[in-house]
Amino acid sequence: MPRLSREGFKHNAKVFEKTCQWCGTPFFASRSTAKFCSSTCRAYSHQADTLDTAAPWQETDRTVDALLHQIAFLKSQVESLSRDNHELRKALEEFKKAE
Repeated sequence: MPRLSREGFKHNAKVFEKTCQWCGTPFFASRSTAKFCSSTCRAYSHQADTLDTAAPWQETDRTVDALLHQIAFLKSQVESLSRDNHELRKALEEFKKAE
């Protein structure tokens, strides 16, 4: 929880008055580099930052190309297995007729 008063700090400790970069709440911190009043605000800020950053175009383009190649490969595998399945069914029917 954010420290909204100087209570809880030692009487001779350096205390910095800060404003939370996420919610705007004024708070007291023991570190001069503190940016957020709580771990919740820090987590929300991190989530917002990671959602805003998109993958670079080249990386996305490479991923799409790799997926297209994978789709083509899997399509050929499905066609091959379907053809083999059809041939096996024919052979099984002929075998049953021969009996």
